Amino acid sequence: MISIKKILCPVDFSEVSHNAIRYAKEFACAMNAEIILLHVVEPITMTAETVPYVSEAELERNAKEELAAIANKECPSTLTVKQLVKIGIAPDTIIKVAEQEDADILIMGSHGRTGLTRLLLGSVTEAVMRQAKLPILVVKQEEKEFVK
Repeated sequence: MISIKKILCPVDFSEVSHNAIRYAKEFACAMNAEIILLHVVEPITMTAETVPYVSEAELERNAKEELAAIANKECPSTLTVKQLVKIGIAPDTIIKVAEQEDADILIMGSHGRTGLTRLLLGSVTEAVMRQAKLPILVVKQEEKEFVK
């Protein structure tokens, strides 16, 4: 029998990542598993012509607040939910956290909030799928309503 004790769910605060959280929640409830919500803040790249409007520290602080609000809203208090915010390149950071946290499955949205989507999958999701050594459940924007 498959044993799932830790579910990693990357979150970019898009609607499709909210759908992924719903699936993670149902899996966690059914299998008595821990959910690890992860948001990755991409490093700010500066050139001589650009000045950042917001610092990485402020982006990280805002992400922690938003992640906490989502966890409180979406996940029942009976579940163990860990919230992580990391600075890094999203696909690499997701893979690294999956290994560090010893995640059993990764549940993530098919496309992010950027709106720049590829033909079938978002670029972050596709990169993670190529590198990951654990099972991945990809939740689409218009997913079939298995979870209500």
